[in-house]
Amino acid sequence: MDIKIREFTEADREHLKNYILSERQRVYSSMPLEVLDDALKDKNRTANVVVTDLGEVIGFFVLHKHYQHEGYDTPHEVVYVRSLSINEKYQGNGYGTAVAQNLPVYVQENFSAFDHLYLVVDGENTGAWNLYERAGFLHLATKEEGPIGKERLYYLDLNRSYVPNLRLELDEETLRPGVKLILKRDDREAGYIEAELEEGVLDIKHIYVEEADREEGVAESAMRQFATVVRRKINEVHTATVTVSDPAFLSLFTNAGFVLIDDPENTNRYVKLVRY
Repeated sequence: MDIKIREFTEADREHLKNYILSERQRVYSSMPLEVLDDALKDKNRTANVVVTDLGEVIGFFVLHKHYQHEGYDTPHEVVYVRSLSINEKYQGNGYGTAVAQNLPVYVQENFSAFDHLYLVVDGENTGAWNLYERAGFLHLATKEEGPIGKERLYYLDLNRSYVPNLRLELDEETLRPGVKLILKRDDREAGYIEAELEEGVLDIKHIYVEEADREEGVAESAMRQFATVVRRKINEVHTATVTVSDPAFLSLFTNAGFVLIDDPENTNRYVKLVRY
């Protein structure tokens, strides 16, 4: 899916006049023209558009420096993604996924002085927060009664490496209890993750990345997507585990939300909830 994210220009305003969002979407994502002028007047806000390779403006969002969302205590040096949406006319074509996957690199390139990126998502919209988790955002908190209903707070560390064209595909030929996820970059295989499934627990056994891809953050990006892909593709999995024998690889899992199991007999075992 070829898209380009760039800063808004006045030539884009006419395209935004025909923007369409459903009533439900407008609860969490304002219409672009409702927030555009305020963003243009504020030095801490940057209005951005999403453009197809044909030049169609199909998405919009604001990046807001130093913003503090009601009910959450986040650092001062942060950037928040606000009012992100895809024109309803273009939804269902994978543009939302493409935006989420390209967003980390776009913010890194344009807000290099900032280390933290946050966004708040409709807590009932599982499609939306699955999309952000696949892009590498970590779920930090859920509020049942936020300022605009049930909501989930997501965080992304801008100091990490992100691979926007990476996806994980389930190898349908691998027989249970074995599970294999293929790491794909565009149409090329960049590696794989092997695991075993037993009584709802998926235990990671091996991660391999092709030598040409090892310096680009492929393994780290794959592990950030891991839980979301497993949740979508393997219904019976509720927990993922891994034994980390080499400390050099520990951050690969802890940065993806794995935490140490309280087990004195195995001090190298880490776990992450897949369904919550």
